[in-house]
Amino acid sequence: MGCNRLITNSDNMDVIDTMKNGGESAGAAAAIFEDCFFMGCDFPQISFEHCNRETNKVAHEFARLAKCCMTKDWIEKPMKNLVTLLIDDVTIISN
Repeated sequence: MGCNRLITNSDNMDVIDTMKNGGESAGAAAAIFEDCFFMGCDFPQISFEHCNRETNKVAHEFARLAKCCMTKDWIEKPMKNLVTLLIDDVTIISN
């Protein structure tokens, strides 16, 4: 895809800390962390950043849909239940 710099966000600080420490974990997900870390090594530049849940709603919804084994392609028009989240994700809030 031509990507050479990757920023990975998560609302789980434990995940971010683990990935920043080379993906090393003694927990049940150790193999997953290791795989993710080594896949990230394929990029010339990668960083792992924490974001709060509020800024991660679209990704959270995608993960929820994937967990339910829902498969649907959308290239030209997003799924209806994601439209509101996508709009909120790009709306500028000002006082």
